[in-house]
Amino acid sequence: MKHIYERTAQYAKMGCLIGLVMYISLVIIFRDSLLKDFELHITMGWTLVILFSVAFMFQQAANKLPIEQKTDTQQFSSEFPLKELNYQSDVSIIPRSYLVSHTGERLYSISPTEEQPVVRRLNAFPFIRKGMLLPVTYDVVTMDGQLVSKFTIANKLKFMQIEVYDHNQVHLSTAVLPIFSVKNRAIVFDSNREKTHQMEAKSMYGDIDINDFNGKKLASYRFGMFPYATHPAFELQGMNVHVSLAEGLSNIEKLTFTALFYYWTANQS
Repeated sequence: MKHIYERTAQYAKMGCLIGLVMYISLVIIFRDSLLKDFELHITMGWTLVILFSVAFMFQQAANKLPIEQKTDTQQFSSEFPLKELNYQSDVSIIPRSYLVSHTGERLYSISPTEEQPVVRRLNAFPFIRKGMLLPVTYDVVTMDGQLVSKFTIANKLKFMQIEVYDHNQVHLSTAVLPIFSVKNRAIVFDSNREKTHQMEAKSMYGDIDINDFNGKKLASYRFGMFPYATHPAFELQGMNVHVSLAEGLSNIEKLTFTALFYYWTANQS
């Protein structure tokens, strides 16, 4: 979270500086009409004050947090030992999300693969990043760059499809979802096309439980519920996504649920 807060402060400072330069330039160029426009001066002044305040607030929050420790790949390896999924979006033109710990330390990064540079740049547009027009592949990597998993989101005209692969690009599972639906729904198949999970959101807000065929809850998401909201690392975040995972999940299940909930939550901004 320290990284995200610092990036937010940096972008706010840049916005403040660019706005100030553009404002001064326009006043000089159109001084005959703008110099006496006091309403414009007041509005622009308040805008700059707000941007500067945002930058100051996020920088102060970042300064209070400890320096992130370098991730040990042996600890957070392709075995994917997470017991919960906490998604946080980075401040970036090309979408990037992080899976963070309960104290806000970044553990994994999720972003469009660099193997498709054109599609990666096009992901700046929300309609592209959801795989509606072009298949989009995302890499799940540790913070020192070790590949953990890949998943591809593609529009198959009648349905959306998410294919999940491990770090050796071996196919693990496939999730099938409706293109448009009031409630999130999905069916998951293994690599042999056998159905393993079926799920549907409890409400239009997106509350989702994933159960096995015996009724055991494997994963759960509640819109707006975040157990670490009072921790200093998350106090300035307006949107936090938390998915609780059951004990004893397989590596395939964890990676599949990571891709699914990324599509449903972190990828919708």
